[in-house]
Amino acid sequence: HCNLLDMDSPVDYRMMDPKPLNIPGGSASFVRQDSRLDEIFSYLTADKGEMKEKKVMSLLGRELCVGVSSGKVLMTTYQELCEHHHGSSDFRAIARNFSHVLIKDFPQLSIKYRTPLRRFIVMMDIFYDRGVKLVLSAHVPISQIIDITAAEESAADDLRMLMDDLKLTMSEAKSMNLFTGEDEAFSQKRALSRLFEMQCADYWDVPHKPT
Repeated sequence: HCNLLDMDSPVDYRMMDPKPLNIPGGSASFVRQDSRLDEIFSYLTADKGEMKEKKVMSLLGRELCVGVSSGKVLMTTYQELCEHHHGSSDFRAIARNFSHVLIKDFPQLSIKYRTPLRRFIVMMDIFYDRGVKLVLSAHVPISQIIDITAAEESAADDLRMLMDDLKLTMSEAKSMNLFTGEDEAFSQKRALSRLFEMQCADYWDVPHKPT
């Protein structure tokens, strides 16, 4: 016999008092103007002595145009990374080649546009696991980069529709552990939590893991 302990906590410790970053972006590595992202790019590459150049990577017989780079620092846009048909292998290639990724023109993501949102979540998971440092320029605070409220409302609607189709009660649906929009809502909350962690100095002290 063994005792089961509930480790679920209402507190997300990733979002509590992060140690500030020592970069031009300040205490959080997102900025509101693209010009500030240019400053951070210059800051990260100042002592590398390498030219900024358009980055084209060859992967599985394809050429990926992913922005401009200098050394291990990549400057790109939301459109280039999340609106093109990139898959997990593409993001792994980026994580293998770059320790820092700076993304311009980042919008607020919503479940209303599922494909780019899911692509971003896949990218985030890969970058997080490889220790890639991510900096965004966006017009909303980082806490609102993903519209979690819309995801939760969508999850509730999906569950109600599924229950109606299968003529289930709420307790029956939960006992069957059905896949619903709640799984997607959870993945979005996890991505947002990881994004917060990626803004702190402790994360930036983690070495890049190309493989």
